Amino acid sequence: MNKRFGVGVAAAGPFSVLGLEFDVNVTEQVSVSGGLGTGLDYSTFTIKGKYFLLGDKVSPYFGVGLARWWTDGTKETNLNPGVLKNKFLSGNDYSKGFDIWMIYPSIGVQYLHPMGISFYAEAQALFKIPNLANGTYAGLGSIIYF
Repeated sequence: MNKRFGVGVAAAGPFSVLGLEFDVNVTEQVSVSGGLGTGLDYSTFTIKGKYFLLGDKVSPYFGVGLARWWTDGTKETNLNPGVLKNKFLSGNDYSKGFDIWMIYPSIGVQYLHPMGISFYAEAQALFKIPNLANGTYAGLGSIIYF
């Protein structure tokens, strides 16, 4: 709790390909984070809360979040990740753009070094709003707390 605020990078997960993440430890067991990212051909945003089952250096956690993946249009015909192309945009014309909102539960594990450097891995079940089309995805990240 001495180091409450963090900034870091994330790959995959609700950021799609790569993102910049900010994290605030509200209590010892609860944190809130958010950030902006990219899917290379589109933009991403996410906000999430995590509840930690405290360990010495390694802590598993449960989370819930809200994400948005959007673009005004792209010429790319093979969007990644597969969950976007196959589950959320199946049969759509990407050149006209898209705006997808998702809610997701997540489960993960975080390693926190005493100097304030952390690494995490998590899996998510993404649910598109409002029709609840769904798919799974996973991500990795690193946050430095100060």
